[in-house]
Amino acid sequence: MATYQTSDGQRVEKSVIDRRTREAKAKRLEWQRNEHGYNFCEDQSDGHICGHNGAGTYLDCSHEISVNECQKSKRTELAWDWQNNILIRCRMHHKKHDKN
Repeated sequence: MATYQTSDGQRVEKSVIDRRTREAKAKRLEWQRNEHGYNFCEDQSDGHICGHNGAGTYLDCSHEISVNECQKSKRTELAWDWQNNILIRCRMHHKKHDKN
């Protein structure tokens, strides 16, 4: 199985990265819900917090630095850094961020 390096030199299997990333996304959603009482888009690319959370709004957990880039740059631990590298974004802002 493929392994990727962290900034301190440890090697982490891809299955572990995927599991930790899923757990981090769940933690980010839970934190936001506990902090604010609901989930909403945290994107600020337009100069203010988007805040979308209504009917028909899909919310995604989005990486500021992609998992792929974390792995390539030997900073794999950023993939599961829910406080600094994962934001909740509405689908529109997530696609915009990912340039899809």
